[in-house]
Amino acid sequence: MTVVAVLLLRHAWGLRARSVPLLVGAWALLVLGLIAAGAGHGAWGVSVACVSMMLCAFACLAVAGWTAPRDKARPPQRRAHILPDAGEPSYIGRRLLTFLITVPLALVASLALALAMRVWVSGSGGGEANANVVTLFLTPLLWSILVVLLMLARRRRTQWLMLGVPLLVGGLSILWGTM
Repeated sequence: MTVVAVLLLRHAWGLRARSVPLLVGAWALLVLGLIAAGAGHGAWGVSVACVSMMLCAFACLAVAGWTAPRDKARPPQRRAHILPDAGEPSYIGRRLLTFLITVPLALVASLALALAMRVWVSGSGGGEANANVVTLFLTPLLWSILVVLLMLARRRRTQWLMLGVPLLVGGLSILWGTM
């Protein structure tokens, strides 16, 4: 059922005019297929349905990419302005600080929140295995959300606040949960 939903979505996206009823029906069929797979075979059924859905989507994209006409137009001659022009400062310190804030420090902040959730799940009777899975699930999810928010922040002070709040909340929760 989920494979049919992907094929319907691909067909709907390929139409000249947007067909909202067809799109809604395809998404509804996809959700119903996942619910049916979960009801019939649990997590294994959902996994198999998702894998078949992804394989079908990959095949649709491969066919579309293979059959797409070549673009005859030349690429635009514009600069991305990644590197500074001659004579302009490179701001390497500012760029390095942005990297440090968004990669290792954001990882530490997201890990602190995920570990706080682990303490909460474990303390509420969820079991050690479930608490570990919650940590492994939440760390990359929170990290990616935090990185996006940090990159969208206009000022350093806002970035530091975005890092400080999860570190404080997570750190205090971990300390409070282990005492």
